Amino acid sequence: MYFAAGGNIGIGTSAPTGRLHIGHDSTTTSATLRLHETAADYARLEFTNANTARKWHIAGFIGTAVADDRLNFWNSAVGDILSIRGDGTVVATNASTAPNAFALHGIISSTSPGSSSAAVRGQNNSTSGLGVGVWGSQDGFGWGVYGTSVFGAGVHGLATATSGETYGVYGQSDSPSGYGVYGWKPAGGTGYGVYYGNGLAGTGTKSFQMDHPLSPETHYLNHFCTEAPEPLNAYSGVVILDSHGEAWVQLPAYFDAINRDPRYTLTAIGAPMPNLHVAVKIQNNRFKIAGGAPGKEVSWRVEAVRNDLWVQRYGYQTEQEKPKEHQGRYLHPELYGQPKERGIHYRPEPEPVRSETTKP
Repeated sequence: MYFAAGGNIGIGTSAPTGRLHIGHDSTTTSATLRLHETAADYARLEFTNANTARKWHIAGFIGTAVADDRLNFWNSAVGDILSIRGDGTVVATNASTAPNAFALHGIISSTSPGSSSAAVRGQNNSTSGLGVGVWGSQDGFGWGVYGTSVFGAGVHGLATATSGETYGVYGQSDSPSGYGVYGWKPAGGTGYGVYYGNGLAGTGTKSFQMDHPLSPETHYLNHFCTEAPEPLNAYSGVVILDSHGEAWVQLPAYFDAINRDPRYTLTAIGAPMPNLHVAVKIQNNRFKIAGGAPGKEVSWRVEAVRNDLWVQRYGYQTEQEKPKEHQGRYLHPELYGQPKERGIHYRPEPEPVRSETTKP
């Protein structure tokens, strides 16, 4: 042991360079400094200064299993701030009620960082289809995961596999009036509230919502999309018949290029028209109505199977076998009398963190 000027104390083979200097040349498995708690409780190292209102503890706990072990950073004003479990789980806690508070803040300080740099990155090496790279949850009316960006993407999802059931971004809502994915875009200009490219939509009903025009302060009005076992495009309108009870209906110039197998629906307006019919089927993006009452209106609707280049190349699949990792499991197990643990997207809630102040 060395004693030096200024109150420095050294333990080891070299002169002290701090108030307390401990030198050691042993293997990494040997302790340089050991705090031992003789009871089944936390061994604590305390930090304090002239401000006696608060203090810090670094506290270590050895439990009955590795997952029970804890290394906690504890502040006397709020409790545990950071907890590291023996199994590698790290939990940061912030009890603040201030706006924009966060428990964990990752910063890349460079204004020109390298490609794909990430302030926070989650990685899961699971190959079974059950892992989560980043998991966010929220118990109230906020967001489980929230992202913002001045340019680029606020939240970007990418699935790199070229086969199997994958999701760039997956959203699910268990509420009948909720949304699996909700997007909003201010009026005017170009862009999308939600944009999806080559792919099929997910489960549940698809709808849009507005303030109810008759009770805008207290109610929503929901309108739902039409579902079909084949990809359909729909076109509709109203035409006025000429003096012969006929009319040509002009469809968009791209109709023939992206559709096949059209189906027609005609509805007479203002008078009975028992002979109303489609006189000429769609040719060159138009069709002819005949057999109606002169000067009257006819409501028409055309539905056709989508046949653009993407569908021609990749087709569509109405009945699809589940991948092996999903077989024996359900999108909605409760509808089949099965427990929630058999849900394809079921994720168990993480165990609560054991506080330093909680006795074993």
